[in-house]
Amino acid sequence: MILTIKKFIVNKDNDYENMTSRVGQMRIFLDHILAGSVPNENYTADSLLAYCRSLIEGQRGAEEGLHAGSWSVSPAPAEIDEDDRVDYHFFPTYLALSLLVLCGEKDHRIREIPGYEEALAKGFSFAVSRNLEGYGFNSFFQQVEAVLILGSGGCARWLKDHPESSPEMVSCLKDLAADYAERLETNKTVLAFGGDYREQLTLACRYMEPLA
Repeated sequence: MILTIKKFIVNKDNDYENMTSRVGQMRIFLDHILAGSVPNENYTADSLLAYCRSLIEGQRGAEEGLHAGSWSVSPAPAEIDEDDRVDYHFFPTYLALSLLVLCGEKDHRIREIPGYEEALAKGFSFAVSRNLEGYGFNSFFQQVEAVLILGSGGCARWLKDHPESSPEMVSCLKDLAADYAERLETNKTVLAFGGDYREQLTLACRYMEPLA
């Protein structure tokens, strides 16, 4: 079954299980678009256009516990535990940016939605505010995941053509590309808690090649 989303919606409360599910659905939706399963006869290009419009209209402004430019799924950001802010403020933002860039490449009408480029600029500014780092012992793992999400949607290509959109994100991705390349060259791809990330780092470097 192909999962689709009609509209970007902030969760009704800070129920961590529901927010985790909402972010997970965005990730699956992105994967379906990348695989070419969406749009389709049941979820048309017009449906995807409407979803992207809801992302632009639903981008969060500045509020207590949250800087402007995110797609946080939390209705009360200040109440989110510090170790969960990456999951509920930043990861949905990475996903929204990837979705908007990817869908904009596929359908020019999406790029013509009022506020499209402004939303990307604000989103990149929020996303890079912690240098794509995760939290605690998960920091590097979450950083790589962030780069892979952004890369899969073509954000590096967008930033190459629109560097003024976020010079900070361009600089951050270039620095990470250099770090990952060094890790690959020196065989430092096994994380402290186990697991070899050679495949993920190789893919991340490939995604960031447009900025080389």
